[in-house]
Amino acid sequence: MITGLDHITVNMADREASFRFYEEVLRLEKLYDVDMGDHRLTYFNLNGCTRLELIEYYNDSPAHTEPSDDKGIYRHMALTTDEIGRLLDRCTAYGVKVLMEPVWVEKLNWTGMLVRDPNGVEIEIVQRESSAATDI
Repeated sequence: MITGLDHITVNMADREASFRFYEEVLRLEKLYDVDMGDHRLTYFNLNGCTRLELIEYYNDSPAHTEPSDDKGIYRHMALTTDEIGRLLDRCTAYGVKVLMEPVWVEKLNWTGMLVRDPNGVEIEIVQRESSAATDI
């Protein structure tokens, strides 16, 4: 039986930009680093049970730069907030690529926006109207 989601992994293209985005823009709590020999793992707290895992490979392989809408692949992660307007302001102030500004989605009963992290990962930010949300 599945009991939860442990972590989501992002391969970093730019360590400094990634840390600035996740720590300063999204205000995620950095937990710890683990040196695995050929790469370093850095964990951030998402909600107490689930973590974001950023991987920094020590080799110099090229970064993937093209977003994709191909079928059959992972598309995005979605995070919740209770301050979507202030989060949009921080994204703008830090020069984060905003793909879609906050918009009310009546059929889903939430307001959502889309941003792209420094690694090209699409992130949906959701503010639910009917339940408590995790502050980011």
